[in-house]
Amino acid sequence: MIELHLEFNGKAARVALHGLTRKINKPKLSYGTGAGDVKNHRMVTGARKKMHDGIDFAALSAGDPELDLHMAGMAIDVDATPAYFDPAEPQPKPIGNFNDLDIVFDANDAEKSRRPHLHRSANVQDVAPIKVQRRLPLEQALTSFVPKHTLQVAHVDSLSFEFLKEAAKSLADANEAAMIGAGPKGQLPLIIRDGGTPYRGFLTGSVTADQRYQLLLVLSDQELKLPEPAVI
Repeated sequence: MIELHLEFNGKAARVALHGLTRKINKPKLSYGTGAGDVKNHRMVTGARKKMHDGIDFAALSAGDPELDLHMAGMAIDVDATPAYFDPAEPQPKPIGNFNDLDIVFDANDAEKSRRPHLHRSANVQDVAPIKVQRRLPLEQALTSFVPKHTLQVAHVDSLSFEFLKEAAKSLADANEAAMIGAGPKGQLPLIIRDGGTPYRGFLTGSVTADQRYQLLLVLSDQELKLPEPAVI
């Protein structure tokens, strides 16, 4: 469970964040044979990726130049640390002197800028609560940004139940979404987990006749913008 320190309509509470519950539980499948259960293992295929170009019929008739039979069938250690290789080198070797960059693209899918990748710490449960930046029509919020993830905001006691139900009812009655942010002024993006992606957050709510509420946190890291008209 992820804790969320949320402020809404002048009140604040620490509540829970978790994934949406499934209406029907996913069935658990298992496969077996007379010799025992079937399990998945990662294995080396033995195919040489650089050998496919330029192989003639004579070479294929004489042997298997496209296969590395020494490596084929070897188990891959799932706990091994991944290594990066330069594909331009004739004899690939692990490299370590590289930079981890974030590449930003504009609405025309052209590269806009590059910047060093930052390791960000989670900020949804800091001392300063997550605040509402502004409220906007629900349709505008859901059509101006690309939703990436949706989490459910849940109460942890009777006081937080009333707090979240009131927030959900306020948004549902006005047919609005609340854009929320982190930091002392609520202007920073949301970081749900350490090392995670910064997101814009939107709260949407609904309340049923029997006083059951649903308050959702919609996360987006991409805004929908029309590209500039092409110059002819």
